[in-house]
Amino acid sequence: MRTHTLLATIALAILATDTVDAQRRGGRGGGRNQWRRPEEITNRVAVYFKEVDGPATDGEKVADLNTIEMVRAAAAADQVSVLYLHDGELEQRPVRTFESLVFRSDIKGDELGIKLRLFHCGMIDISKETALKERYGKKTPLFVAFDKSGRELRPVSMTGLKPNPTALEGLLDRASKAAFKPTLPSFAKKYGKLVIDLEKLIKEQDAAEEDQAKAGNDKAKQNKARRELEALAKQEQKLLEKEQEMLADMQFPERGNKQLGGRRGNRGNNDGNTGRGNNGAGNTGRGNTGSGNTGRGNTGGRGNGGRGNGGRGNGGRGN
Repeated sequence: MRTHTLLATIALAILATDTVDAQRRGGRGGGRNQWRRPEEITNRVAVYFKEVDGPATDGEKVADLNTIEMVRAAAAADQVSVLYLHDGELEQRPVRTFESLVFRSDIKGDELGIKLRLFHCGMIDISKETALKERYGKKTPLFVAFDKSGRELRPVSMTGLKPNPTALEGLLDRASKAAFKPTLPSFAKKYGKLVIDLEKLIKEQDAAEEDQAKAGNDKAKQNKARRELEALAKQEQKLLEKEQEMLADMQFPERGNKQLGGRRGNRGNNDGNTGRGNNGAGNTGRGNTGSGNTGRGNTGGRGNGGRGNGGRGNGGRGN
């Protein structure tokens, strides 16, 4: 009970901080006094897992976790994977609070989200098998990572729903050694900086569009806003081109269909492959993580250079 109360207190504190920051930043959806990260940004850094079957059991015997199909498929493609073992019988509200603190929806959580995007990410509900619960029940929530050969690394346990995203990042870094060039920490840091720059640009574009809308028949103000939007569009295009270069040689596996953490609805219905700039169907080759549209909303391909499927790439607001 004390743990759940502590988690709720921490979550409220973060939410309050986010609200204050939003009031300072300004942005979309409610004028300059409100800002909520747009899908073009969250689509790049949000965390998605998929439910997978646990290892085979025979009475009290449990097969190794690296025998799971998802882990074996990742290793066959020289890709890394991670499993999140959780207990589906726990009360879901404190679990969601825990996940929101591990997988944060703000800048501080971006690098972890980026790193996980390069992993095959699976969830196993240990409550579905008695043998699994006997083996792992006292260790959950438990994160187990596998390198590109399928070798299991020492897992990270967050018993008592005590969030430790730093330990999880360290686990991912160790599992990814020799899997990526540049290294995973280096890539996540550089790409995270690009995401920050893109979000800043989106805020500036929204503010300029708001100025344009308020200009009315004042031609001087209209022209000023138009020139600003044209300059920002050029900056955006440069960022998107830089993003394409950065992603060209990275291998992105297929994304899961359950979003964890962040601001979201019901955990059981959060499709990762919908929304602006679908990243769903990943690949095992060169950087193409979706269906080719390279607007703001995706992380791969060679598409149209706009923000994404609803994009502003042509100077409009999208639909």
